[in-house]
Amino acid sequence: MKALVERGNEVVVFDVKPPNAKMQWLLDPIWDKVTFVEGSVSDDFPALLQTCKEYAVEKVFHAAAIFRGQYEREHLYFSFHVTLDGMLHVCEAARILNLGRVVFAGTNVEYIHLYQTTKPDALTETDKMFDPTRGVSTYAASKMAATIIGMCYWHTTGVDWVSTRFTRVWGFGSKSETSRNEHIIENAVDGIPVTISRDGDQKRNNCYIKDLTRGVLRALDVDEEKLQQRVFNLGGADEISDRETVAVVRELLPEAKIQVTGGGGHRRPIDSTAAREQLGWEPQWDLRSAVKDYIATYTAFKLVSGVVANS
Repeated sequence: MKALVERGNEVVVFDVKPPNAKMQWLLDPIWDKVTFVEGSVSDDFPALLQTCKEYAVEKVFHAAAIFRGQYEREHLYFSFHVTLDGMLHVCEAARILNLGRVVFAGTNVEYIHLYQTTKPDALTETDKMFDPTRGVSTYAASKMAATIIGMCYWHTTGVDWVSTRFTRVWGFGSKSETSRNEHIIENAVDGIPVTISRDGDQKRNNCYIKDLTRGVLRALDVDEEKLQQRVFNLGGADEISDRETVAVVRELLPEAKIQVTGGGGHRRPIDSTAAREQLGWEPQWDLRSAVKDYIATYTAFKLVSGVVANS
C-alpha cells in the first residue's frame, strides 16, 4: 500500500477493518492519500463490485485470508468461505469490469511435498499442489482451491490473473502468525526473554517484507506478453533457521535473552528463477541487513507509541 502511494498510484483499500496500530504508524505519512472502504470481499460482492466501479479500479492485489492456524483448523467452513468466495468474487468483478490485473497472495504451503523428507530438490511452480494419498491442512487446501479458481478464470474468461507464492514473510507490520521473527526481534529490543519452543533448527525460506513488496509490484506491472506462466515463487535469498536468526539478533543486541530448542524437518529450497526471468525480480535483503532494518523500524515505532511487545 505504502509503496503504491509513494510511486504515485491512487490506492483503494477494501477490508473488514482499518489497519492495526503498527500499520497505522507505518502508513501515517501517506494515509490521507488512501481511500479506505469497509467491506468483506467474501460476504458482500455487490459492495466490492460497486467499489471497483466507483473508484475506477484498474488492478487488484488480493490478500484476504484468515492466517490463524488453530482457528482455521476448528472452523473449516468459515475458512473456506473467506478464501474461496473471496477469490470467486474478485475474479468475477475482474471479469465483469474488465480489470487490468489481479495478483493473488498465494503461499508455498500449496506445494504438498514441502519438506525434504519427501523430496530434496528445490520447489518450482510445476511441483504438485495435491496428492490424493496425503492429508492437507485447511489453510493449504483453501489456497490450493483459490489458485485453481483464479487459473480457471484466466484460462476460461481471459481474466489477467497472477499468483505470487510467498514463503515465510516477515518484517515490521506483517502478521505474527506467519513468522516467529517478529516475536524474537521485538521482545529482544524490549528486553523480554524469549523461548523458541520447537523446530529451532528447521531451515525454511524467509522473505523480508520489503523484498516481497517489490515482487508484488513487479507482478502488478509486468506486461502480459512477458508471462509464460501464471504462478510465481517469491522466496528470499537463503534457507534460514530460527537459530541462525537468533544468532544475528544476539550479534546486534548482545543483551538479548533468547533460548532456542533444536529439531524441525527442513523445508525444501525455493526456486524463484521464473520470477527473476519473467517478472524481473530477485531478493535483495540478506538476513543481517533485514534484522538490522527491523530493529531500527521497531525502535522508531516504540519511541512514538510507547508500545512494548507481548512476551
